[in-house]
Amino acid sequence: MPGRNEPSQPSEEYINVILDAPARQLDRPFTYVIPPHLQGKIEIGSVVLVPLLNTQHVAYVLGFCEPPDLPRIRPVKDVVDEPPAFDAEMVELCRWMAGYYLSPLSQALRLVMPPGRTRRVIESIELRQDTGEALENTPPRATRQREVINELAARGGELRLSELRSSMGGRLSASTLNALEQRGVISRRLVIPRPRASRRNVRMVRITEQGRKALDDGAEWSDKAPARLRLLRALVDHGGSMTSPELRHLTRISSSALKTAVEMELVRTWQEERLRDPFADRSFPQQEPHRLNPEQEAALQAIIKAIDARDGRGLLLHGITGSGKTEVYLHAIDHVLNQGRTALVLVPEIALTPQMVQRFKGRLGADVAVLHSRLGLGERYDQWRGIREGRYRVVIGARSALFAPLKDLGLMVIDEEHENTYKEGSAPRYNARDVAVKRAELCGSALVLGSATPSLESRYAAGEGDDVYLKLPKRIDNRPLPGTEVVDMRELSGQGFRNIISPQLVNALGRIYRDGEQAILFLNRRGFARFLQCHSCGHIFQCRNCSVSLCYHARESFLLCHHCGWRWPPPFICPECGNQEHRYAGIGTERVEEELRRLLPPLRCLRMDADTTRHKNAHWDILEDFKAGNAQVLLGTQMIAKGLDIPNITLVGVINADTSLGLPDFRAGERTFQLLTQVSGRAGRGARPGKVIVQTYSPDHYAIASALRGDDDSFCRTELSFRREAGYPPFCHLINMVLTSRGEAHAHSAAGALAEILHPAIKPEDGVLLGPAPSPLARIKGRYRYHLTLKASSLERVARRIEEALTAYEAFRTSYCRQEGISKEDISLTVDVDPVTLL
Repeated sequence: MPGRNEPSQPSEEYINVILDAPARQLDRPFTYVIPPHLQGKIEIGSVVLVPLLNTQHVAYVLGFCEPPDLPRIRPVKDVVDEPPAFDAEMVELCRWMAGYYLSPLSQALRLVMPPGRTRRVIESIELRQDTGEALENTPPRATRQREVINELAARGGELRLSELRSSMGGRLSASTLNALEQRGVISRRLVIPRPRASRRNVRMVRITEQGRKALDDGAEWSDKAPARLRLLRALVDHGGSMTSPELRHLTRISSSALKTAVEMELVRTWQEERLRDPFADRSFPQQEPHRLNPEQEAALQAIIKAIDARDGRGLLLHGITGSGKTEVYLHAIDHVLNQGRTALVLVPEIALTPQMVQRFKGRLGADVAVLHSRLGLGERYDQWRGIREGRYRVVIGARSALFAPLKDLGLMVIDEEHENTYKEGSAPRYNARDVAVKRAELCGSALVLGSATPSLESRYAAGEGDDVYLKLPKRIDNRPLPGTEVVDMRELSGQGFRNIISPQLVNALGRIYRDGEQAILFLNRRGFARFLQCHSCGHIFQCRNCSVSLCYHARESFLLCHHCGWRWPPPFICPECGNQEHRYAGIGTERVEEELRRLLPPLRCLRMDADTTRHKNAHWDILEDFKAGNAQVLLGTQMIAKGLDIPNITLVGVINADTSLGLPDFRAGERTFQLLTQVSGRAGRGARPGKVIVQTYSPDHYAIASALRGDDDSFCRTELSFRREAGYPPFCHLINMVLTSRGEAHAHSAAGALAEILHPAIKPEDGVLLGPAPSPLARIKGRYRYHLTLKASSLERVARRIEEALTAYEAFRTSYCRQEGISKEDISLTVDVDPVTLL
């Protein structure tokens, strides 16, 4: 067994495990002995069941160890899942993530588990006596016990302990349950629910020799049993065997007809495992490699050198839009596959996955697996299994695909490395780009960070010599970059113009329709209007749970909060004055779609945003429809702003370039520059030249002006100067700590206490602690938010002290909640290392 030390006593083996429990006080290795009947069944990465105090926990095996100097070591109860879920390399990666992102190790290990296979021990509480009898035997003063009995009776007699606690508002102690259990009123049992994803077995049907003979004599009985005849003919026509669902769908026979055929021994059935293939109904025409130009060839040779060195080297591939970065990736992957190694390609948006899948499967065929959250859970599990078993050697996917169980990884590619979607929104809040750097270091693979607009952190690292810097300054075949036209909306407004699509853009769209070309319209805001305002008193309709205005969605006719999902259906009556006349302010993609229909009725428009891409294959279907030429305009949010390579797009229209500039966030300028540059690059990628029309109220802003000139060097100099002066990344690390509670006073008190604990731990030379203060979004989903932000010169220098401070804070929270009579869950803390936003 890899990573295993010989135990001091050959008859006994000891393992270190980490419990699947996010509590910081349990975030340390525990040692258990492997009982004789489980020896040989447990390895690094195994998921086991272990006892702890009076309960049991799922745990992950970190490694084998010598027996500790303790009087008694408890044995492992069972193996929960086989084979092992991860290896020693993944354990090391997860240890690094837990330390860097200040999160429990168990949370990091859950990321590398097979999709749908994470397990937890569930404690179930069952009412064993009649309700009346149980209440009669319970003292009147035992209020909590009586509440438990009534709650169990009202909910069917059995509940999970977590559900019972929640329904009682957290007012449930262990002593209450112990008293009820001792009197036989309730029983408690521990169960591990079945995993959400498992292997799929399909019923197969095969025609027998007796069935073939009966088919030859079919004229004698076909009139009496036409269904049986259809069944046998279908089997013969399809090689003699089919799956039962396919057979029944094709022949429209009933289950009883199939059962009769089995009883007559005309067919036989059996169970067979089948992998779920998310692309079984799609074809991928074979694509031949393209000849590289000199700049691409130079970049490829640098990447090949890094692959062969096996030293985890990082390379930044800065290629303008349309410069052929993907072709360089494919040639590099060919080199890796020829060595017998594997490759991983990450894309930032699920919307980009269909195009990448088509291109990679067209070149590499069955070697390619896909992992992202829009696949069914069973499909993801089977793709994961195929990767681990070596059936797939190339993986394409979104952020979570970073943890695919690839062996002998030779190349990792982070495409559009600047994108915020590589940042995870729940603990551990990792950035896939930075974790990829560590994985490359551990496995010795080359890492390519590709983008037309690299993040400032990556540009700065390359300038400091941390990464190899590669540049693709020209488009394929020397195609020109699209021409740009700026429409100053201030001038149009001064002339009384009130439409949201300028005359210049309307005329350009008309030419697109006339010439049989296509266009992209970009607006990074969904819905019809950003907010609804009362005409009489000026009141803006706010979410009842969040400190934000409600967005109006015209198609479904409701006001919607994009943070908590709360809806306000019509009629919209002003809560301040009772007026029902309102104005719709601000614009979203839905309103642009309506305006487009009014101004240019013949144009067919496809809208692609979070509202139109909710179902499983929505991204694929919309893009396929557009690429097939069934629409002239693709209108959408940032999911259409990068990565799309459709030759017939000759026009890009930006409805409002200022959308993100007004956000109170230090990355606002960088995001604006990146989005404008990326969406502009969708035009003119084919034989015909492209044009970009940008509508803006801030044409002189350095981010907008630099993007329209294509001058990334000028933008970087200006932005880095601002960041250096203000003390923001890449010149420091940020740690943002957000405390939330349904009670504003509790959130404020918790934030103040954490600040008092942290201040002595942070020395002046280590950094500066800002806050506590209300977050820019002061209330979300009914919870008030306060935050503290640490600007640290070095994370390594302060990490241990912050961990100690967080542990001390947990002790304060326990004491405070007990004193205030509230549940610990009423106050929560989020720790975000290297946040992409401070909102």
